[in-house]
Amino acid sequence: MIRGYLAMSLDGFIAGPNDEVAWLEEERETGLPLAADEWARRPSAGLEFDAFLERVGAIVMGRRTYDVVCGLGDAWFYGDIPMLIVTSSDLPRARESVTAFHGSVADAIAAAQDLAGDKDVYVDGGRTVRTALDARLLDHLVITVIPTALGDGIPLFAGLDERADFAVERVEKWGPGAVQLHLTTRREI
Repeated sequence: MIRGYLAMSLDGFIAGPNDEVAWLEEERETGLPLAADEWARRPSAGLEFDAFLERVGAIVMGRRTYDVVCGLGDAWFYGDIPMLIVTSSDLPRARESVTAFHGSVADAIAAAQDLAGDKDVYVDGGRTVRTALDARLLDHLVITVIPTALGDGIPLFAGLDERADFAVERVEKWGPGAVQLHLTTRREI
């Protein structure tokens, strides 16, 4: 199965205009909590990233997203899962599990499926996810919506070549108050 797992702002951005992602975890300037009333009291049942990665056998990531992740310092969330970075330029080899892939997103997904065996392929990065959606390759998408409007940034869906329809499998509370959408694009529901 080909899956995506991303966080986005309420207005549809996965990062700020200069690839800022600190807003995903930093304390809010307004002091407003992430959740109020009944939603604040509801237990979190969302899919945590570590649990998601347990089902993943290979990752396809865009170069811009890879550069952002590498810019986070020592944080590396992916363990030794083989990762193909879709890029047209050279890639410094920082980790054994990371390989530059000079080709299309569709070809990278096919190569990742071979690497993944009977596990899932995780597609990450705004442009990479949009390209997979346009090619009708993405089966499932988990989007954690953070109740913050950025006003500008790197969009998740803007720029799709055509409309993408999803079926909602479930909606969960994630963490202290975000909303996690579990969506499918599969036709055989």
